[in-house]
This record gives sequence, structure tokens and C-alpha cells, in this order.
Amino acid sequence: MKKSLLYLFVITIWVILTGMGQSPQNEVPKPEIRFNATITDDQGISTKLQEISWEGKVYLMGTRGRGTVSIPFEKVKRVVFLGEARGGKKDAQVTLRNGEVVAITFDDENRFYGTTSFGNYRIQARNVKEILFE
Repeated sequence: MKKSLLYLFVITIWVILTGMGQSPQNEVPKPEIRFNATITDDQGISTKLQEISWEGKVYLMGTRGRGTVSIPFEKVKRVVFLGEARGGKKDAQVTLRNGEVVAITFDDENRFYGTTSFGNYRIQARNVKEILFE
């Protein structure tokens, strides 16, 4: 009787521990709307992304002067990051689909996420040189 209870206990613990596993460190947020883009990093390497998001959102959020702005991806054609990150911030020029150019400053630790043909992708804003939306 004790032996069977011991086996039952060991099996129960094993099932619980194997079900817990590691948290998915490489998973990317799946946005509600799918956008595709090509990101070029500060080393000049271009990567084509599907399901691109900004911190899991489908809009860019940053500051313009003392105000905060958010620009939906559907309005964005291109984002060019300027210079080096300073004080935790990185400046960018956002070209909208209507041709208007908007200057925005981003937190350099915020991340872009997406999927590629070869796996998941994430990159901090400080390492991005350009994003070209399809």
C-alpha cells in the first residue's frame, strides 16, 4: 500500500513538473492586425518581418516636444532612426503614407517584434536604423 502511494506521489510530481516547463523566452506578441515590414539594423543587416509590432502594439508611440504621440502602422510608410541613442532616447523621422514627415523621439529600450521565415525576431529601438512598411 505504501509503495503504491509512493509511486502515485512520484508520478503526480513528475506530471506537475514536466507540465510547468520553461516560459517561452523567444515568443513574440501576435498583434490583432498583421503588418509586414523590413527592418535594417545599425549593422546594415535587413530582415523581412511578418506580424511586426512595437511592444506588442500596432502603432508607434513616442514623444514630440513635450507631448506624446501614437501613430498607427497603417499610416506609416517608413521610419528612419537618426544618430546614436542619447539619455535613453532615440530620434526618428516617420514618413507617413500621405508623404508627411513627423519627427518623434522613442525610448531606446522599447522593442520591435516580428516573425521571419527562419524564426522569431526582436530588436531594441536603439539598434534600428530603418523600417520600411509594406
